[in-house]
Amino acid sequence: MNYETIQLGQAYECQPVGLKKRITGEVIKKLDRCVVVNVERYDYIDHDEIQERCGKVVVRYEEIYGKALVSCFFS
Repeated sequence: MNYETIQLGQAYECQPVGLKKRITGEVIKKLDRCVVVNVERYDYIDHDEIQERCGKVVVRYEEIYGKALVSCFFS
């Protein structure tokens, strides 16, 4: 994906720099070549690394695969 198509506050499935598996997270900051993502869902294999980074990771634009599906419950 590219800078123009990414929306702040939107959740995306992506592959962060330095992690082994894909994550789902909300974009909190857009930079020239990457974004900062607040991790929402991840594989436990990356648990220690995500905790070390306080739940925030860097993702290159080309490693963002698409918007995450959101489950909503209405009462």
